[in-house]
Amino acid sequence: MDLATDARSTAVLLSRVGDRIRSRDALVVEEWEDIATWASDHVIAGPEGAATITEGHLDTGVPIAGPGAPLVSEFALMELVAVLGRTPDGGKAYVGRVIECAWRLPHVYAAVTTGRLAPWRAERIADLTHPLSAEAAGFVDRQLFDASGVGWAQLERLVAEAVLRFDPERAEVERQKAADGRRFDVGEVDEHGLVHLDGLLDAADGHDLDQAVARRAEVLGRLGDDSTLDVRRSKAAAELARQDLALDLLIPTPTPERSWTRSRDARSC
Repeated sequence: MDLATDARSTAVLLSRVGDRIRSRDALVVEEWEDIATWASDHVIAGPEGAATITEGHLDTGVPIAGPGAPLVSEFALMELVAVLGRTPDGGKAYVGRVIECAWRLPHVYAAVTTGRLAPWRAERIADLTHPLSAEAAGFVDRQLFDASGVGWAQLERLVAEAVLRFDPERAEVERQKAADGRRFDVGEVDEHGLVHLDGLLDAADGHDLDQAVARRAEVLGRLGDDSTLDVRRSKAAAELARQDLALDLLIPTPTPERSWTRSRDARSC
């Protein structure tokens, strides 16, 4: 196969690729609009709308988007997922993201349908807002009037702010859950006699530790240690540890052998 191409053929090729991408994106937007219309036609508000029974199973509404979004017919959803050519779980998640945007994130949905926001980016936003309350999701959506210029880190901070504003109890639960993951581990010794440290600390504790290590590393430098700053910081952390060990504040816990010896000596008296 001859891969040599001139400038003119390359330009034509790139133009064709660009046209196909735009056509593909347009088809995805049309698919989103059709899914939203389908959802409107298959909303189940209560038992009276779930009258179909097949093999003993009631066609109930399934919540595949966040609070405030409609419940859709489970049987109809499985039919739609099959038409979309997706797996049951993946198809439900995909349709749920579209419904999340169409009902709970109208600004994001409008940005998708007008071509200002790629559908895959909107799906990521929908994943983050799915667990939020209707008020919190609405807050996020209002801040995303121009969602195309929002980065992932900014978006996650925005979601965190929405939780703090509209669901403080959940924010506290999440804070406590995250705090329970704090740890400090010392790895195995490698062939050079070095170990890796890995930890997760409270922000205030981490700040204090960093300040203490930085101060001691600076002192080492002033005392004549010509190592690099990184090396001096590693030495400083070790000195902090040895200072604590030198204090020996813990009373040794008697071992079973010591306890047994003491009780034997008491009996002999």
